[in-house]
Amino acid sequence: MRTNIVIPMKDPRLSKTRLHPHLSGGQRQALALSMFKTTLSFFKRYFSQHHLLVVTGSEYIADIARNYGASVLIETKLGLRQAVESAARWSLNNHFQSQLLIPADIAELDHKEFERLLMTHRPAPSVVLCPAYDLGTNALLTTPPNVIPFLYGIDSSIAHQNAAHERGIACQVMNLPALALDIDTPSDLELLSLLSSPVTQELNRLCKIGKLGKTA
Repeated sequence: MRTNIVIPMKDPRLSKTRLHPHLSGGQRQALALSMFKTTLSFFKRYFSQHHLLVVTGSEYIADIARNYGASVLIETKLGLRQAVESAARWSLNNHFQSQLLIPADIAELDHKEFERLLMTHRPAPSVVLCPAYDLGTNALLTTPPNVIPFLYGIDSSIAHQNAAHERGIACQVMNLPALALDIDTPSDLELLSLLSSPVTQELNRLCKIGKLGKTA
């Protein structure tokens, strides 16, 4: 089954606003860019057999994505929902049977978790989702790509489950510990500080240093 992996990414200058005032603007930009590049590198290394699409309104982000071998869909409308709706149309127009939506702010990506996710049995139509610790949606695997509406926001994993059930569509919830931690809020930073892998140590360093170089 052809699966398109989609990563939405906004202009880093507009990213991680909920981390203000805990992080400066420069720190938030650097953190967002570091996680984005780590995400691209991760999929290029472990899942190069799958197509990778970045949806963004930023030409700067688009250039970075292309350097990692990803396709780019420019979406100038503001809002995550509009971006992922455009991605679903792109996936359908390019003959993908499934679409996997992944944010660019997972603290630590685990390839074994993604192997489990991508290899899970999924009929058509179906939904597989991985909730965040705060009940957001940190992975949304839809077959076909537009099988349910995209309802990102507070408690979106519950909203996506309800959308599938209302339509009589099979919905599987996978609780994957590493994938459950995205970095959006000050409480996420506290959890991040407890992790000690090389990737998370670098993220913690970006959160602590006072002066960062230019990121654009």
